[in-house]
Amino acid sequence: MNFELSSNWRQSGRLRSAAFFLLILFAPSALMAQAPKWDVSLFRSINDSRSSFKDGFVGASDNLVLPIAFGTPVAFAGAGLASRSAYTFDTGMLVGVSEALAYVLYYPIKNYVVKRDRPYVALEGVHTMHMDSADKYSMPSGHTTAAFAIATALTLRYPKPYVYVPAYAWAAFVGYGRIYLGLHYPSDVLAGALLGTASSLAIHLVAPQLTKLREQILGDDIGIQLTAVPNLIDLKVEF
Repeated sequence: MNFELSSNWRQSGRLRSAAFFLLILFAPSALMAQAPKWDVSLFRSINDSRSSFKDGFVGASDNLVLPIAFGTPVAFAGAGLASRSAYTFDTGMLVGVSEALAYVLYYPIKNYVVKRDRPYVALEGVHTMHMDSADKYSMPSGHTTAAFAIATALTLRYPKPYVYVPAYAWAAFVGYGRIYLGLHYPSDVLAGALLGTASSLAIHLVAPQLTKLREQILGDDIGIQLTAVPNLIDLKVEF
């Protein structure tokens, strides 16, 4: 095995370990149909800290989650086609597949395994906003799952501070906002963050296979084969 293959194998092993560790952390939370006392206490401290500024800022951020979730993979894929960059195109593909895997895992866990009531159903005196973005159950937070899937997928593709710092700051703020809006407990947000992160790590492990599949379906004659790696970004991933 040459150095390059050995390095890729070690990196793959570290990613597998990270994904497994995150899933182990997530599994116990899926057993809690009712929020524990610490969860309720932390929820109250965030949900009760009201201000008109936060109402507007959190509300605007929450409204952007779904457009960003749908728009990010489309934007990268489109930019890849326009710039003839296979790496950029594949980034859009991998972000989209990461989000899809996260949803496939999130939906049955939320609706058939945990089935935790929303805070405003289980508790009294909850401040609520954006009720139209809430379905029946609470754990895990779907908005947070999507946000962390996107943030992790982008970080793995572009492991630079100017990418992962704002990406994870945004994802964390999405989770905070879901608590502030009265729609999720902190543990719902934590579970969503772990699930979204683990989903992107899992997809990153099979990224080469997905790229080959893309080549088989779309071929190399669609004009995205000219640049395999963006010129200005060092893509070495270290753990």
